[in-house]
Amino acid sequence: MLNFSDALYFRHATRHFDVNKEIPENDLKFILDSALKAPSSLNLEHWEYVVVQDKSMKSQLKEASFNQQQVEDASAVVVILAKKDTLLDPNSPEVKKLISERIPENGIPIAVNFLQSFPNSEAFTAWSKSQCYITASFLMMAAATLEIDSCPMEGFMNDDVLKLLNYSSDEYEVALVVPLGYRKEPTTPEKVRASLEEKVTFV
Repeated sequence: MLNFSDALYFRHATRHFDVNKEIPENDLKFILDSALKAPSSLNLEHWEYVVVQDKSMKSQLKEASFNQQQVEDASAVVVILAKKDTLLDPNSPEVKKLISERIPENGIPIAVNFLQSFPNSEAFTAWSKSQCYITASFLMMAAATLEIDSCPMEGFMNDDVLKLLNYSSDEYEVALVVPLGYRKEPTTPEKVRASLEEKVTFV
């Protein structure tokens, strides 16, 4: 297993997977369990995961992802779904229970007020999707520690993906599609990133 620093340099957006190598079940479960440990606003865990491994399903998911080949070639494709306001309504019994279990009592009115403060459903969904990007980063870094590759994708047709997976567009929006597998090329491309001095200001 790679340490965090080595995993940072190992990880890159892999578009060419080895179709003959499958991720062991225990490794896949480790990656997913690591992702579920990610923080989320109000500790609401705004995400649901759908793991696509069936070849036919991956082929259909590829079509809904503008025919990007990595979707079909990956060992597993993780679709991260963001919950909409219909599922995180603070007046619903389920969300009331969730809030009472996860937020200190004196913070509950603040949390409820925050959840009710969004001007519309679109703003709420954008916030929910932003939480999903946090869990996605945990997913990809956990995979990288096992030298398993990933490719975060926003190129897909939301409604087509939801229909394929049998999820309601009234309740969910697709945040990311993340193929997982083993790179076809053995080397890691050189990372081109701005320096700490260029991007960080200490005050």
